[in-house]
Amino acid sequence: MGDTIAINTSLTGRLRNTSLPKSHALLPLFEAVVNAIQAIDEVHDGMDAAAVEIEILRAEQPPLPGADHEFGTPALAPIVGFEVRDNGEGFHDSNFDSFQTLDSEYKAAHGGRGVGRLLWLKAFERVEVASQFRDPEGGTKRRSFTFTARNGVANDLVTDASDACTGATVRLISFHETYRRNSPKTTASIAKSILEHCLWYFVRPGGAPQIYVIDNLERADLGSIFQDYMVSSTNTGNFSVKGQSFELVNLNLRTSAKTLPQLNWCAAA
Repeated sequence: MGDTIAINTSLTGRLRNTSLPKSHALLPLFEAVVNAIQAIDEVHDGMDAAAVEIEILRAEQPPLPGADHEFGTPALAPIVGFEVRDNGEGFHDSNFDSFQTLDSEYKAAHGGRGVGRLLWLKAFERVEVASQFRDPEGGTKRRSFTFTARNGVANDLVTDASDACTGATVRLISFHETYRRNSPKTTASIAKSILEHCLWYFVRPGGAPQIYVIDNLERADLGSIFQDYMVSSTNTGNFSVKGQSFELVNLNLRTSAKTLPQLNWCAAA
């Protein structure tokens, strides 16, 4: 047999060939939130102590002359990024190796395609990650690194941690204008969009962790929003297609008076 020849991959080339329509401007954020939930699932048996915080990062915008009057609603400062924090398993070596592998199959069992982090760089200039994780000997380590289109994964630094907590903070920085213009702007609209994308985690057995969207002094609780939207959970059924089993959960969700009745489908592996 001949020698094995490695096939090189180009991050910039993969990014060029990765599609992210501007109408899906928040999809990179959704990917970060789903990653956080999956990291939590790995270390938490229940959801009572599990939490994800999504902080909206806005530009520092000086007040306009006369902006302190009481007429109208103050304009929201532009969104420049997001910070997603969780108390999951963190970026241990296996997770980190998978992160550096394009089209990784590490999360294939959970429906992951290994391309979510590519979407981060489609919509944001750079990503900063700080994490704590347990090493094989039972100690706690801290890992930090950056991720950009130009340098890929860089500045990986692993040190001993001063406490036993695990988790990760992912900062999506410098929201590209094309996507920023087409993104929801308010705390409520962003929280609702995240809930709709992550709906399965709220209806699955065991439920979702506590998930909050933070915007300066405003704080939206996705669990409370879900309860407000849900009218009832109807019948649950099972069916199979070509030997593959599926579970079907029917939900009745509340809509606003301005929204026409809709039939929506969501699926998860």
